Amino acid sequence: MIVQKILNNNLILTTDENGVEQIVMGKGLRFINTVGEELKQEQIQKIYILKDKHITSQYMRLLRDIPNSSAEILEEALQIAYEAFPEKLSDQLFITLFDHLVYALERYEKNIFLPNRLLWEVKRFYPNEYVVGEKIRNFLNQQLNIDLPEEESGNIAFHIVNARTQNPNMEKTMSAIKLLKDIYGIIQLSFGKPIDQDSIHYSRFLTHMQFFIERVLDDKMLGNQDINVLKPVLEQNPEAYNCAKRVADYMQKNLNIEIPQEELIYLTVHMERIMR
Repeated sequence: MIVQKILNNNLILTTDENGVEQIVMGKGLRFINTVGEELKQEQIQKIYILKDKHITSQYMRLLRDIPNSSAEILEEALQIAYEAFPEKLSDQLFITLFDHLVYALERYEKNIFLPNRLLWEVKRFYPNEYVVGEKIRNFLNQQLNIDLPEEESGNIAFHIVNARTQNPNMEKTMSAIKLLKDIYGIIQLSFGKPIDQDSIHYSRFLTHMQFFIERVLDDKMLGNQDINVLKPVLEQNPEAYNCAKRVADYMQKNLNIEIPQEELIYLTVHMERIMR
């Protein structure tokens, strides 16, 4: 791994044996490395593999435009996310969230406030990601002596949710959150009573719905499975099945996507549990 560029005290741009660019993090790397030399393995704390050269060049520009001290605080903030979701976050979050935070600080200095119209949905449907967003916001407020609003916790959570998907795409993540909101509304109306958000079934339901929507948007829905053993579920839970069909009708109308029977059965199971 050859050192290509010193980015700041703790970050170095390198290339591996195949010429792939990577950002390497390690304490005090600037002071013990020289461009053109090989980086020692024991100095490395984390490696970020860069897949988009345009985003990488944008990150380099951001580093030039902000003080080293601020950059290092933002990098520490990013580690809060990676530590909360080890091995579950795309490396691209390191750049995309860094970029977002730089401009969030710039907006704060200029007293520009951008409302987050999906803040309520993020808090309800992605509580773990929102908690981490809150931790990062509080960390930045304390370290930089500022007062970023709660909306920033939701914005940070957006990026974390996006980084946890198989193919990160912010537009798709926004669509997924809106779909969750509408489906939640369909369920509430169908059963005519509030959902117990403290139950373990609700937590499992949310996880299922998040993966279900991701499969729908990626066109990778369940199919061609032996579901005969599960068909009695539909007969035994007609109210939950009717609700699942309403969700499927909504998907058909808004996304022009047909929901297969396999998905309907699993939706029925989870809906029956949360409304039991």
